[in-house]
Amino acid sequence: MKKILLVPFDASPSSERALRYAVDTAKEDGSKLIILNVQFDYNTRNVRRFATQDQIKSYLDDAARESFDRAEEFLKDSNVDYTLRKRMGIPDQVILEEASDSDADIIVMGTRGVGRVKGAILGSVSYGVLQSTTIPVTIVP
Repeated sequence: MKKILLVPFDASPSSERALRYAVDTAKEDGSKLIILNVQFDYNTRNVRRFATQDQIKSYLDDAARESFDRAEEFLKDSNVDYTLRKRMGIPDQVILEEASDSDADIIVMGTRGVGRVKGAILGSVSYGVLQSTTIPVTIVP
């Protein structure tokens, strides 16, 4: 049975390095990759004052598509089995949920994404995942 590597990806340099590492690993051992893009749910009352739900959805879809286009640049000639998934919510929570839902064997992620809040050493999302997961996590600097 193939191992499943969950790779949170937001097209940041850190997530690109993590994806490159995951692709190399999958080439060696035949693992399957799940490339996960998490979008914040901007469909709040304050945002809806300035944008319609369709505009919000379009913005989130465009942001995810840009990330997936970048990911597919790394994947196109790799001959690696992969799936692209977009989810909305709080990134560390969504990553943990996806890891559980997909029966991931390992999470491979970068130290920092494009998020607003950053920790001193690790990004807040990678730190949150490390503190709460029950499966191995590879943090790629």
